[in-house]
Amino acid sequence: MTTAPRWPAVSEARRNEILRTESRGLADFWEASPIRFDDGRISKAILRAARSIGGFRQDFIRGVNDKIFEAHTTEEQLAAFLAEVVVIGLNADAHHLIANFPPTIESIQDGVLHALRSYGFQNTADAYECYRWGRHWLREGALTPEKFAGNGFPRERMQEILDWNRRQGVGKHQPGSWIPSE
Repeated sequence: MTTAPRWPAVSEARRNEILRTESRGLADFWEASPIRFDDGRISKAILRAARSIGGFRQDFIRGVNDKIFEAHTTEEQLAAFLAEVVVIGLNADAHHLIANFPPTIESIQDGVLHALRSYGFQNTADAYECYRWGRHWLREGALTPEKFAGNGFPRERMQEILDWNRRQGVGKHQPGSWIPSE
């Protein structure tokens, strides 16, 4: 009996060559300074975006991304997979491998949106993008912290809905069974 070939995990397939990224220069481009590239931050940002809308299961589409859900048993693993996709995309651009041209925060964020939307995580991408642009307008001074709604949904109203769902037993899953049923 022959066994199916074992495909390497994304991290085994390609080594990250990006060592630093360009920080935001708040006053102008010339104030930007290089900082250490940390792909763990990408994973955390993706996970925060997913959790802000109730988890990745909000984006489950049978026949589109169901295999991704089957391959990754936790939300943390799924976020790490999507972050690896972003890193592969950044490494594929030879421009970013030149020491003087590291990726900018904005190009990394663009990569996150591309990975999320490419794999069918539209709601998570929308939450990520709302938060991204909200933070941009906070930095620019066009929005006050009191008016900032994070992922685009008012916090108080979302908390009311989450509390009601918890009282109804919505969202209680057995470990490893976070994939929605039909």
